[in-house]
Amino acid sequence: MLMTIAKFEARPEFRMKLLELALALVEHSRSENGCLEYGCYQDITNADRLLMVGRWTNQEVLENHYESEQFRQLVAQFADLVVEAPPSVSLYEVVEMDRL
Repeated sequence: MLMTIAKFEARPEFRMKLLELALALVEHSRSENGCLEYGCYQDITNADRLLMVGRWTNQEVLENHYESEQFRQLVAQFADLVVEAPPSVSLYEVVEMDRL
């Protein structure tokens, strides 16, 4: 299982537009085959900061996600809305999961 973590900081005047696009990406991603979890989180100390976390069954489904037309269209719109592009994106292999 793989986990992706992307960090964005919106330009303050574009925060709501970036949130709108991020939520559309969440909805799209959750419907994809192999997506186990996908969420968007807003920093409680700085509302301009967003964190997007996804869990995927394997590398192939993650690559399909990145290559999907809807992903490409949504993410292409992020560039003008964020302080720094491209954003910080990290990929992890999940070695253990706590049960809640």
